[in-house]
Amino acid sequence: MKIFLRNLTIISTTVAFTIFWQPVKGETIGNRVKSVSVNVATGNSSQSIPKIELSPGYGMNISFIRNGEIVEKVWLDNPTFASLDVDGCLSTEGRECDKEGATVIHLRRINPLKVPQLHNSNTSLLTVIAKGKAGRKLYLFQVDMSDKKPNYHTIEITPDINTFPETTDFYNIKNSNTLQSLSRGLKIINNQGLISSESRLWSRIRTLLIKRRMGESINSAARKSGISMRLINRLIELGSSSLVK
Repeated sequence: MKIFLRNLTIISTTVAFTIFWQPVKGETIGNRVKSVSVNVATGNSSQSIPKIELSPGYGMNISFIRNGEIVEKVWLDNPTFASLDVDGCLSTEGRECDKEGATVIHLRRINPLKVPQLHNSNTSLLTVIAKGKAGRKLYLFQVDMSDKKPNYHTIEITPDINTFPETTDFYNIKNSNTLQSLSRGLKIINNQGLISSESRLWSRIRTLLIKRRMGESINSAARKSGISMRLINRLIELGSSSLVK
């Protein structure tokens, strides 16, 4: 019975840790979805703009739902090998939509077309204008042909970590005991095999702890270390609950 309860606790912790962990930028996550930050997709990062590889028989989605934006305008410079569709209305040039605005773009590979006015090419630039609470943004994507089976079916545009304001509150972060709870939470998931001390995530959490001990605010340290608020809260909860027997 004790073994069963221990295994159940580990399983529950694993599920919770998975839910509250926010993937790093550009990382493929569950259900074959790739997360791409606004900073990368707008070309304002040292990283290359996102690449979309279209394979025969497979489509690709670009979702702006999580970022809360509406697609206003789309340009596909080379339409000879791809078709494009959206899930709603594109409200441009002052035209009013009679249905909900578009939030998802769908690209699909087609048999190459011969268009005399266009140069032969197996690549294209996709430009998207989207509008949200922060205003209008211009997104860029490189679209290529590929013969390989895709590793994911959706690119999800996500907010940048550094867009969270300094006043953002973390759950139960009120005193120095929180730092101890965070350290204990990290030790707990390490002992349970949920994170390796050689992983990038471990390194980022350790960097956060160092910055916090040096007097930097938890909000600033989290942003600079690339750690999600949900993960910090979860580690604090685990570390705090370990003191309650």
